[in-house]
Amino acid sequence: MSDLSGHRILVVDDDPDAREFIKTVLGDDGATIIEAQDGLEALAIARKDKPDLVTLDINMPGKGGAQVYEEMREDPGLQSVPVCIVSGQPELRKLIYQRVVPPPDGYLDKPINEDALLLIVKKLLAMSKRKSSEA
Repeated sequence: MSDLSGHRILVVDDDPDAREFIKTVLGDDGATIIEAQDGLEALAIARKDKPDLVTLDINMPGKGGAQVYEEMREDPGLQSVPVCIVSGQPELRKLIYQRVVPPPDGYLDKPINEDALLLIVKKLLAMSKRKSSEA
């Protein structure tokens, strides 16, 4: 059995190549992947499907990742979903970390390293499971 088997992960990125890479890496490790190509689609899918974790690109046209993240943290149904920010522009980190909502659970720079992606996703899922069992 793979480490991510049984977990549903929402991959949000407007870049189809980045989305495909993340989908492949996490899917090959057993995760069920749901995908969204923009912020509006991401929020709708997250509310409907309640993923175990979201990988979220910051820089997207329309509703960007920072707005999506903030709305997720303000939505009682999505507050506890771990979010890993993925960005090719590290200087955009401040868009997330300077918000009034709690900081994201994880952060990855692009280009994404396969091992780093798997490591952080597994760590965040384990932390989320621990929090759920303590509640």
